[in-house]
Amino acid sequence: MARTHLVLPPGQLSFSALRRFATFLLFLSMALTEELVASQHIQMSARVVSTCAAGLLSGPLIGISVGLGAAWLRPLLGMSPPIAFGLVLAGGGFLGGMVHNRRPDWSLRSWTGFVLGATISLFRFALTLGLSRVFHLAGPPLTLGMEAMTAVINGIGVAVILMVFEQVRDLEESSRAAAMSEVRALQARMNPHFLFNALNTIAALATISPQSIPPAVARLGRFLRGSLEQHDRTTVSLREELDIVTAYLEIEAMRFGDRLRVETDVPLELLDAQVPPFLIQPLAENAVRHGLQPLSEGGIVRISARSDHRAIVITVEDNGVGLSPEAVARFRFDSAGPEPHAVSLLKRRLDGLYGREQRLEFRPREGGGTVGEIRIPSSMGGERPRS
Repeated sequence: MARTHLVLPPGQLSFSALRRFATFLLFLSMALTEELVASQHIQMSARVVSTCAAGLLSGPLIGISVGLGAAWLRPLLGMSPPIAFGLVLAGGGFLGGMVHNRRPDWSLRSWTGFVLGATISLFRFALTLGLSRVFHLAGPPLTLGMEAMTAVINGIGVAVILMVFEQVRDLEESSRAAAMSEVRALQARMNPHFLFNALNTIAALATISPQSIPPAVARLGRFLRGSLEQHDRTTVSLREELDIVTAYLEIEAMRFGDRLRVETDVPLELLDAQVPPFLIQPLAENAVRHGLQPLSEGGIVRISARSDHRAIVITVEDNGVGLSPEAVARFRFDSAGPEPHAVSLLKRRLDGLYGREQRLEFRPREGGGTVGEIRIPSSMGGERPRS
């Protein structure tokens, strides 16, 4: 569950209906599994663990829903659903949800889960005992000593779940930090070389076409400003990334002249998709430098994007000289040397952000040239990437 990212990040109140429903089903399934196991051994309120964890991890609405749903699972197991049981479970989900919303810094703490799980267990015992005396109902099935032991077990159960989620979150933060260091490394490699070429081009324009210098400087400024704005961001919109790449290719076009032509095919509905910064830049640079620059007649760089189920596929292709198998292998595997290639850094960064859900590959283009393709999970509206 921690890896699915269905759980609402602490302190965040917005949550899509689909994700809420999926999270509810996950926690309810966990509650049913707990009770099926526990009921074979002892009559204990194992569902307290799932309900309290649901509230702490996903807010009061899901916490209450899981609590009420878990209470009415009892008839499926041949047990009556006492009112106290449902009220306590819903209360545990609600209290956990309030901690999630009001004190997000507490919601993943193991001691918070232990205190909430143990307290709700003991309160269930006290409420059941009180109602049995007032309305002459059946009393608690366990003695006070057994209920205390059950409360400790339930508290530990909630604490362990929170511990797992906290560890996964820490790993993801480490992966994002490593990914940002890769962005900085990519900038450090790219900017000096690119600036050197760009300034040489502008210097050449001073003698052959002085009127072209202002727009050339404006393009360079747009590229550098965009690079700085993306410096410390985990994701940017595809629109922003394309703006940076377009500025880069416009500057390169000043050097190549008519030898460099650029085509773009990106649907409007994908422009707000969130992607890592400098995602397309290394592939575009590779197409220009290694694909087209060796050709006297130049060629075309084509950038396209499409949606494929729950993924975004971005393609950069050229009709240049093509890449040898040795070059492809170097891009893919030569990431540990003192000066790794920009594509190798990109591959390592995608591994850290998306794990096995991403793909970066090169293949020959039909008719000559190279196709570079990136596939990453679809992320719209600012959702964070997985690690």
